[in-house]
Amino acid sequence: MALTDYEKYIRTEELLSLQKPAETLTCHDELQFQVVHQAAELWMKLVEHELRFACALLAEGQAQVPRVLTTLGRVSRIQRVLLHQLDLLDTMAPSDYMTIRTGLGRGSGQESPGFKTMLRLPGELVWPAFAAFLETTGTSLRDIYEHPHDHHQLFQLCEGLVEYDQLLQLWRQRHLMMVYRTIGTGTPSLKGKPSDLLAHGMKQRFFPKLWDVRDEVFAEWTATMQKAGKDHGYHG
Repeated sequence: MALTDYEKYIRTEELLSLQKPAETLTCHDELQFQVVHQAAELWMKLVEHELRFACALLAEGQAQVPRVLTTLGRVSRIQRVLLHQLDLLDTMAPSDYMTIRTGLGRGSGQESPGFKTMLRLPGELVWPAFAAFLETTGTSLRDIYEHPHDHHQLFQLCEGLVEYDQLLQLWRQRHLMMVYRTIGTGTPSLKGKPSDLLAHGMKQRFFPKLWDVRDEVFAEWTATMQKAGKDHGYHG
């Protein structure tokens, strides 16, 4: 039977041949394991595509900020798909994962090219593009966060980057919780103990200046409250 135009365009024959045939699966859950991880690589490829587009738009100036915001909104939705699809792996028994590992060999999710790209792009591409754009506006991060409603679009742009940062951190934490559920909290993974990986990941901020400016704004506010005698020891 001839392929339909849809099958030709989506390249379904190639796509659906990328998973192990049913007769070669090490266990029933291995197909799900492959599909979840292959889909994640595709979503991460799309994240890179969109972030590079957003950076190109920033280089064109302030007139493109609305479209950058739309693009960052799309990225955050993709990240939420990545986050939620991990729920599928929670349905897998630890014993089935042990069986799958015989086929995976020394492979680890830490080796994912898409994941490595998502970790690399903030410092390598996104922040330099944003910093160069911000310089053209003559506005500082401090100005934006002290007067967000006077700089509405710039504030939303900053928060779009924070959203990427936050969701990437949440994805890492969620992935490690999935690891805990599968192999336990004390069993070392191929890259070390999950608890150690979690502690390391929690220290990382992909756009540190966007987190630091919050400290600056609240430190000044705290000092003002103390000077006015209104400090009750609570600022959260």
